[in-house]
Amino acid sequence: MKTHQNPRSRGFTLVELLVVILIIAVLATLGITGSARFIEKGKKVKAMTQFRDFEIGMKMFETDYTKPPLPESKRDTGWDTIYGDPGGTYTNQFLVSVLAGEDKDYPYGGENFSAKQANPQGQSYMIFPLAVDNKMGVGKDGKLYDPWGREMMVAINGFNTPGQLLVPFNNGQNDSRLHTWTLAEYTDTKPNEQAYVFWSYGKDGKKAKNGNDGALSDSDDVVSWK
Repeated sequence: MKTHQNPRSRGFTLVELLVVILIIAVLATLGITGSARFIEKGKKVKAMTQFRDFEIGMKMFETDYTKPPLPESKRDTGWDTIYGDPGGTYTNQFLVSVLAGEDKDYPYGGENFSAKQANPQGQSYMIFPLAVDNKMGVGKDGKLYDPWGREMMVAINGFNTPGQLLVPFNNGQNDSRLHTWTLAEYTDTKPNEQAYVFWSYGKDGKKAKNGNDGALSDSDDVVSWK
């Protein structure tokens, strides 16, 4: 009687094992890359939500005071003002205090910005979330931070001649165009005659791509206008 023996199972060769390991590594890399992109997209959406909420608060303030929240010195001279620029003079603490109805003063290079003077009624126009990790809310220092942990940047169009014809552009003083001193200007877009705008330099913390004067569409920056 003939018997049949099962052939011995052939194991994986070294080359085959290496191919399998390579495939697993590629799939893992693709998964990590996809997850990172998804996370960054979510942060951009959160930043836009911050812009929208801030804009609502500013509009409510304007309804009561017929002007955006500017300190007396800027309102009287008609200068556009930028808050939150990491290399600039003014933090966004003043705006946070004004919209929160706080009675605080902020000395900036010899100037004194009084939140009470800008909002004498002490009315609260926004409830800011607290951010213990200095992300997506107001930190212990009173600054409003974006989802990447940097100060949200805000530019306000200031002029002291309401109701009068303004010149199109006068380097940011008593003109209709909002001037940001190139900080929010890209080759494909820039603020125009908005009362105020908000923006963030995104994950890399640099304007446009690699800190160059490039296009918004090629960068990870987020802006409130288009």
